[in-house]
Amino acid sequence: MEFIAAGTAWALNRAPSPQKILSRIGLASFVTPQTWPGLSSKLSSNASIVFPHDSDFGGLVSRWRDWHAPQVGAVVTAFTESDVQEVVRYANQNGIPFLARSGGHGATEALQLAKDVLVVDIRGMNDIKIAQDGHHATISGGASVKKVVNELWATKKQTVTGICECVGISAPVLGGGHGWLQGQFGLASDQVISARVVLPNGTAVTASEESNPDLFWALRGAGHNFGIVTEWEYRIYDVKNPNWSYEIFIFLGDKLEEVLELTNKMMKTQPPEITHWMYIVNIPEIDPGEPIIWYAAISDDLVDEAREYAKPLHDIGPINVNAGAVPMPELAHITLMSEDTVGCTKGFTGLRYPIGLKKYNPPAVRQVFDSIAEISHRVPELAGSFFLLEGCSTHGVKAVDANKSAFPHRDDEILITSYIWYKPNATLDSLAQEHGEKLRGLLLEASDEPEQLRAYVNYAHGVESLESMYGYEPWRINKLKALKKKWDPENRMRFYAPIV
Repeated sequence: MEFIAAGTAWALNRAPSPQKILSRIGLASFVTPQTWPGLSSKLSSNASIVFPHDSDFGGLVSRWRDWHAPQVGAVVTAFTESDVQEVVRYANQNGIPFLARSGGHGATEALQLAKDVLVVDIRGMNDIKIAQDGHHATISGGASVKKVVNELWATKKQTVTGICECVGISAPVLGGGHGWLQGQFGLASDQVISARVVLPNGTAVTASEESNPDLFWALRGAGHNFGIVTEWEYRIYDVKNPNWSYEIFIFLGDKLEEVLELTNKMMKTQPPEITHWMYIVNIPEIDPGEPIIWYAAISDDLVDEAREYAKPLHDIGPINVNAGAVPMPELAHITLMSEDTVGCTKGFTGLRYPIGLKKYNPPAVRQVFDSIAEISHRVPELAGSFFLLEGCSTHGVKAVDANKSAFPHRDDEILITSYIWYKPNATLDSLAQEHGEKLRGLLLEASDEPEQLRAYVNYAHGVESLESMYGYEPWRINKLKALKKKWDPENRMRFYAPIV
């Protein structure tokens, strides 16, 4: 907001162009079409500009969550870093907001503020090249998690990525990036050696410990605010075992407290190779009255060692146990995070309310469990919702100096997220949001620090404070704001967990 007291001269100097004014009220598309040829002539031969009347527009703008999605005026499919630069420059010259897209999984409130936005779709930038030394790879910014995992695995290599396979590789890295291998090697963002970044003004730079180190710091934890990454130089590792072992336990609700108490105990000796992965979910075929507990113990260790570690879970009395071993690329399917499972299903409203914790509080989770059961009966449309409890090992995460990147929550042991999941229905939105906030609130109130919500930024709903997403140490927020002023003074990158 501009204040009259700031002075008439200042106001005139700061006055937005007519294009910017029209863009703010959703009319930029009526101003700019005549200049599109000027953009298309600067793009690479494979790039294209797609408008709402084009047949492929719907597929390009569809997202994991349509609720509060950005309103897209046009899409440019980019295939080179130069394409991205030209789109950003064009948008800036014409006062049009822009947004990068790869997997289309971003789901936070700020996205709805992107009106008549020009989307630069970088999915065509998906090359993966392994260096001769075998210790790092160059990964294009638009590659999907599935592509990275599969192509590396085919060469007996692996690295830390997000878990949901249809997500782009870049977005999880920008917010930290939890994954199966984090216990051994740290977060996804800890694997970054350098990044090529198109800044909000359209210039391209390299960010690393040696080049633009302050930008490099910000990219790894708050990167959604600073630019569009077109390429990563990324650490990779040799595959240790050809298969990952798993045991999936199904527990009825009366075992909840025992399961959580045991898990707290097991986490004290949890090896770097093991993940505890749980859902509280309604499966009427198993229990029509209340949710069940779906619990996977997943390991990159030898089968015998993994089975011995998980043995105490058998003693609680699961109603079913399914054990097996699969290559790492198949873990997404096993954990319902593959392209053909709920983790990638489009066309639904999915509201997430994340919270990081040091341990489980069984009475609080019981309250969550009972609340899920109650609302599922009272409002059947919400019965498809579920509660995700991620327990990836934190050995590798804690081995990295917390001050070395913008990711703030390295001391959390578990990440819990409610997924309020239903077919689009505006009459349910308020109730769904209240329910999600309630579930998170129950856990927060019972936590060690009830005044300090710790929310993983990549899952953030959009109502969280800056401190909850980016850290409660005052220096973190101050540093991020200063870097934002330096690298994006016009605040053009503002549609995902914005700093300002």
